[in-house]
Amino acid sequence: MLELDKIYNMDCIEGLKQLDDSSVDLVVTSPPYYNSGHKYQRGTGFHYDRDVGEPLYIIFDMLTELYPKLKKDGMVCIDLCFSYSETGVMRPFDIINRARSKIGYFVNDLIIWHKNNPIPLQSRLTNSYEMIFVLSKHPVGKYYTKQYTHNVWDIPVSNGIKGHSAVYPLELSNRCIKHFSKENDLIVDTFIGSGTTAVSAKQLNRHFIGFEINKNYCKIADERLKQEYLKVKVK
Repeated sequence: MLELDKIYNMDCIEGLKQLDDSSVDLVVTSPPYYNSGHKYQRGTGFHYDRDVGEPLYIIFDMLTELYPKLKKDGMVCIDLCFSYSETGVMRPFDIINRARSKIGYFVNDLIIWHKNNPIPLQSRLTNSYEMIFVLSKHPVGKYYTKQYTHNVWDIPVSNGIKGHSAVYPLELSNRCIKHFSKENDLIVDTFIGSGTTAVSAKQLNRHFIGFEINKNYCKIADERLKQEYLKVKVK
């Protein structure tokens, strides 16, 4: 088992192999967007007969490796989106349907992240939402929701930070962690990027493990965490 409360600069597929089976309470992750320049792709980028050009660590491969690591009541919040010109509207559903039929995940919920400040499009409808699919091993997942809550969340896109333009909003990861985990649970992010999930976990008294192949992003995430630890000490 890897040391807790650390971000590892490594392939998430290989990282997951080092976790104990039935050890993960919650996964909160947002895989890299499809990139037409093949910046993140493996080989040619063509791996499936429908949704092609998935990120370097293919989402399906990650979900396969993750499955035995989840606890019986563990949950997965995976943020998926599409591009009109590159992957098509059905991309998220193709991925999730494959996870259901070939791995055995159940879809417990679907959260719509409404971005009230999306990048505007001129030639067609501006895509102002992403979908967070809530998966588990069991058809009835474990919720920690304490109050009446809608499944459409209005949260603005983050302005980003130096060195990383696509930063996951802290409020988004906070809400996922609050609804689907409790204090001292282990939260894993397989594509942790700038470290937002780790910061949320720290703020909400959870343990975390993050994987990120980009060394520069790891440095950014570690610096964010240092600042978060300093805030805790000051308090």
